[in-house]
Amino acid sequence: MRHEHDLRLLTELRTRMLLTLDDVRDVLGGVSGPTARRALRRIPYRSSYNHNGRYYALYEEGMFDRWGLWSWRGVRFSRDGTLTATVRRLVGEAAAGWTRRELQELLGVSVQTVLTTLRGRGKVERARVGPAYVYVLAGSARRQLEVREQMTRSEQRRSEAPLEVVVAVLLVLIRHPKSTPREVLRFLKGHSPPIHFDDITEVFERYDLAQKKGRSS
Repeated sequence: MRHEHDLRLLTELRTRMLLTLDDVRDVLGGVSGPTARRALRRIPYRSSYNHNGRYYALYEEGMFDRWGLWSWRGVRFSRDGTLTATVRRLVGEAAAGWTRRELQELLGVSVQTVLTTLRGRGKVERARVGPAYVYVLAGSARRQLEVREQMTRSEQRRSEAPLEVVVAVLLVLIRHPKSTPREVLRFLKGHSPPIHFDDITEVFERYDLAQKKGRSS
């Protein structure tokens, strides 16, 4: 009977992709909750790390992406099972650690409580790099933070407006010294190639032009 139940449950999971505990009980002929859970433990499965772990799916290695994640109709699963174990693994695997926002975008759920718990247990550490806190594995923090700092410097260099934009903005300010970034954008309308507002504000911030303009006025 046990073998028959296991095959029936495997078939239903492969066919329907997701089952709740009540579904499992029905598949097995109206068994009790503890009996349904024992049947689940006899097969490879994972419970969802969102929806309060309400859903069950068959665990097959090929289902999961390179991050060890899989989702079906908004229900999310990890090869690690729990969200806590997943976050700890991801932080440990990342060459440059993760920010909270990066983890949340990847996992599709809030991770603040999990990160706080892992920090309290001494499993992960946190350090500020640039504008954000980066979470790294305890014991590997120095190496991961060095990589993150290199990445941050590279991103900052890529975000800087090119020299021709800097020159164009400064020429406008020489002629119109009290101009705001929005006014500079109007003066540069029709410039080829086009100059964007974000580039102008980056030049203002890089050279502290708003404060200098205020002092001169």
